[in-house]
Amino acid sequence: MTRVTPLGLSVVTLVAWGVVLGMLSGRAELIVMVVPLLLGLLRATRADAPGACSLAHEVSAQRVVEGDRVRVTVTVTAPRSLPLVELFEPLPPTVRLVAGRNRSLFTLARQGHAEWTYDVECVRRGPLNLGIVHVRVWDRPGLRAREIVVRDPKLVRVYPQPLAVRRLPRPRRTQTAVGNYVAPSVGEGLEPGDIRPFVPGDRVRHVNWRASLRWQRLYVTQYQQERNADVVLMLDSLAEAGEAPVTTLDVSIRAAASLAAAYLQRKDRVGFIEYGGFFRSVRPGSGRVQYERVLEALYRADVHFSWVTREIALVPKRVLPPQALVIAISPLLEPRFEKAVRDLAARGFDVVFVSPSPIPLVRRAMPTSPTVDLACRLWAIERRARADALRRLGLQIVEWDPTEPLDVALDRIATHRRQRVAR
Repeated sequence: MTRVTPLGLSVVTLVAWGVVLGMLSGRAELIVMVVPLLLGLLRATRADAPGACSLAHEVSAQRVVEGDRVRVTVTVTAPRSLPLVELFEPLPPTVRLVAGRNRSLFTLARQGHAEWTYDVECVRRGPLNLGIVHVRVWDRPGLRAREIVVRDPKLVRVYPQPLAVRRLPRPRRTQTAVGNYVAPSVGEGLEPGDIRPFVPGDRVRHVNWRASLRWQRLYVTQYQQERNADVVLMLDSLAEAGEAPVTTLDVSIRAAASLAAAYLQRKDRVGFIEYGGFFRSVRPGSGRVQYERVLEALYRADVHFSWVTREIALVPKRVLPPQALVIAISPLLEPRFEKAVRDLAARGFDVVFVSPSPIPLVRRAMPTSPTVDLACRLWAIERRARADALRRLGLQIVEWDPTEPLDVALDRIATHRRQRVAR
């Protein structure tokens, strides 16, 4: 679309005022003063419209994690010379400009090309849509400009950034596949369990020669089996608090990604449940492919607004394998999620509740005032009462301050579970 520029409108206004004032006042010099401007306008209207150009839009990566940088490169070519070309690419709020500028001005010679680059930092997970460039080409006098929008869509997938995790909640019950947990049953393994007399059929390599020489009778060493466990991460996406990119849902997703990577590294089977506006689930599995499945589900997790309140009472049985460790991650904002977790505990699942506190995130997003302080104190009392009600039902719940490392909360969980086993 070709339109008159602000400079052209200003020139037309001056010519019109000069002619009108000259005719009203009878002073011919006013008309003579605007004649050069009028001739320039006539010459500009006879000239050809501003030329067109072609663009090629490229991004340096299509799969990144939060905090990574993406370089955007736009190459402009033109069949004829262009006096002035302006390019502008609007950026979504999930990125931050770190190098260069997303607006550029330059000239192009005949059959020439120009390259424009800038770097953005991905600050929040989710789909990042780039490739919509607004182009404005001026003619040589600067009186007319052609504006076009070039759409060359490029989708960049921004996945959550895993946090450092060293200590994990130990599952109480194991499965039948080989893993890193020492099971109470004896069989093939590496951890010595007990010593018993030799019976026909025992392997010679299991003979405990030190005990046999001492008691003058053959004894064999029994080994405890190494088993894996099923871990299901249950994410609360019914509501969130805070300001992006540090909301309760954001920190919960990063915690879920960290736990999934750590458990899969220990050869456990990991599943995922998104408990929210859309109920999504990933059946437990192991390996690198399973980690990609969980990341893809976390990448799409979000709070979906609806005028209809959905009542999701129970988690389907087919989603949860028996004897699984369920790690529920919720900021305790929705009673519906607490109801579902209480149901899982009543069905005999081993449930661990990690609650990222929304209070520090809300304090960071709001200005400091006595009203905000009082509201946060009352909110903390209410959260403590709700957590105590869950503990009285036998649930293990740990509050996690998102401003602290995740290992702090996980260490409290591990300590609590060891004390409970000792009791």
